[in-house]
Amino acid sequence: MRRIALALVTVAALSGPAFAQAPTPEAAPKAKPNANPCADEVSAALQKLRKSSWFRMDTRMLTENGPTEMQVDYVLPDRMHQKVTAKLTDKTTELILVGNEAWSKQDETGWHALPRQVANQIKDQMQESVLTQQTDVGSYACKGRTQFEGRDALSYRLDNEPEKGSTADPNQAYRMFYVDPLTGLPVSNTILAPGHEDKPIFKTTYSFPLDMKIDPPKDVVAAPPAPQTTGSEPAPGK
Repeated sequence: MRRIALALVTVAALSGPAFAQAPTPEAAPKAKPNANPCADEVSAALQKLRKSSWFRMDTRMLTENGPTEMQVDYVLPDRMHQKVTAKLTDKTTELILVGNEAWSKQDETGWHALPRQVANQIKDQMQESVLTQQTDVGSYACKGRTQFEGRDALSYRLDNEPEKGSTADPNQAYRMFYVDPLTGLPVSNTILAPGHEDKPIFKTTYSFPLDMKIDPPKDVVAAPPAPQTTGSEPAPGK
């Protein structure tokens, strides 16, 4: 059960570009401390996403278990359906949250209801990672219009490039964030390695399927009965 709850934490940590914001070297006169209009545009896109009634995140990433694909559907404020597939084994695990209840499916035995405590943890994690506005998204640099998978997008790079004379590794991976210029909604969030931009280390794309619906699973397997107390054993609290 703990692994299921932690899986959502991992999703949250990877899906949002939440990094501490560094001071802007040359702030304009009378500008707010750490003012960064490019970061504000990224923050606005994420805030607009949070105000959407529903959205989907499709993610491809490299993990300790090899290449992994993950799809997470959100129907706000309290419904989620997560599918995680390990490509090396082609095994898929699923998780559904509806209100205060949650279910998991990890094998062919069907869906199992999760304990209320675990369901509450998942709900709290969704609240924190998806619904709560981030105060700092990081210090982004505007990179202008570009083509992302055949569509126009505004591009932003997380400003972690080494300063002149720095001894930092120039091949360090970096994060790019893409926004639809017409809707203002996020298009993608990626982590790239210099020279290998065609093979992202991590890539999330956002979409808004009109037919999205999340309901409790119908084929829930009954939980095993609780151990029975025999007459020779003391009752709880005795």
